[in-house]
Amino acid sequence: MMVGGEDIDKAADPVGCSTPAIDVGFVTEGETVLYLGCGTGSGVFDIAKRIGDEGQVIGIDEHLDAIAQARQAATVNGLKPPRVAFVHATSQRDELPVLSDSVDLVISMWSLHSDSERQQEEGKIGNEIWRVVKPGGRVVLCEDIPENLRSKLVVDTVYDHGSQTEGVVDWCVADNKMSYRFHVAKPTHGETWWIAYPAPVSEVPYLDCGDVAKMVGSRSGEQGDYVVVDVRRKDHAGGHVRGSVQCPAQTFYDDLPSFHERFGEKKQVVFYCGSSHGRGPRCARWYQDFLNDKGDTKSQAFVMRGGIKEWKERFGGNDALTDRDAE
Repeated sequence: MMVGGEDIDKAADPVGCSTPAIDVGFVTEGETVLYLGCGTGSGVFDIAKRIGDEGQVIGIDEHLDAIAQARQAATVNGLKPPRVAFVHATSQRDELPVLSDSVDLVISMWSLHSDSERQQEEGKIGNEIWRVVKPGGRVVLCEDIPENLRSKLVVDTVYDHGSQTEGVVDWCVADNKMSYRFHVAKPTHGETWWIAYPAPVSEVPYLDCGDVAKMVGSRSGEQGDYVVVDVRRKDHAGGHVRGSVQCPAQTFYDDLPSFHERFGEKKQVVFYCGSSHGRGPRCARWYQDFLNDKGDTKSQAFVMRGGIKEWKERFGGNDALTDRDAE
């Protein structure tokens, strides 16, 4: 298969993780597509060619090996989040790690059963699909679905959620695929960009703002001892640790090799964000994971406790320690 002019090998999926071929002709350029049961990603890569540079496709699977293979193939072919993302979900019963009202098209390869013991699980999956799909979005179920389950899904996802059955404006069954369109209004919520990347494993130590201030004040970084890393984006302009480098968290994982090449000689790599509760610790742990994987003990990741919020409370009026972007 070709994606962006490059060959992608269709590696064999793990047992229980097969991804039957689907017709992607109904995928439209610029759409956001959620692919449930993506396996090693062959269907996701087909969709990536259809959605173009402005679209997004998210593949979800419960097999870690499959997700790892899919991410590796995507990286080799230059396909990065947010355009192409692969996410591990531990069970079909989990809440989908996707924003509400954010998906144009849901494709599900997950097996659904009609026996009474699985009714609660079926309802959970149907509710989650309903939650994430946009107004006017579509759902395609690609499996041999019993007639009674087809009826149940139509009731569960349309009528029972307050719409009339006329809300299904273009549903059809062909080649064991069912497609139908919703018309609803739902709110959206905050970002969860990090789910597209592996969860960090390493634990990292914290440094007090005062300790970081001593490092900055002594200018020991000129001797290669440390670097302070600000992982915020636009909020960086409102004030930052003097001499810090800006590496936005949303692209940090993809840039780890080049970051290490640039700063791998620094003994202390100190990360921070707004309050150092989310982006800063996450990036620090990713960097420490990278160091551990390479067996690199020369450099170590730290987190500045309290983030820039505490830093500005303590040192915001000290121009030797706090810098601001020119307006």
